[in-house]
Amino acid sequence: MNDRQYPIDREIKLLNRMDELERLNERLEEIGADVGWTARAVLDLSLACEELVVNIVNYGFPSGGEHSIAVIIQASPSSVEVKIEDGGIPFNPLDNSDASALLDLELDDRPIGGLGIFFVKRLMDDIHYEYTGGINRFRMRKQFQPMESHNE
Repeated sequence: MNDRQYPIDREIKLLNRMDELERLNERLEEIGADVGWTARAVLDLSLACEELVVNIVNYGFPSGGEHSIAVIIQASPSSVEVKIEDGGIPFNPLDNSDASALLDLELDDRPIGGLGIFFVKRLMDDIHYEYTGGINRFRMRKQFQPMESHNE
């Protein structure tokens, strides 16, 4: 349910394929343009969403097949709430996501992966995960600085 706080309320339905990332980023850019986010705000949100969707595509459906991923965006000029929902295997990306120890390792000694959720935590103000009714639900929120009006 939407309230006045979020004048934009859109759902983006994706399939569990990597080529859907381009469509996701296009929609996020459209939403950002509609509400007046800075280019940096759009980029931060795109990176966070992309990290989560890539994890779902790569690991959420080990048996294969075509599955949907819902990305629900509630947006205003100064804030956004994103919900990403999928019916994949239960996976809480916030568990075991203390990647700060990985940053202390030399680049060659770091394992592949493990930093994505660390960056999502840095980019977003609030993140939450739950698995209910056979659905993974990841919610993240961010407050933005709206673009300044340029007086001439």
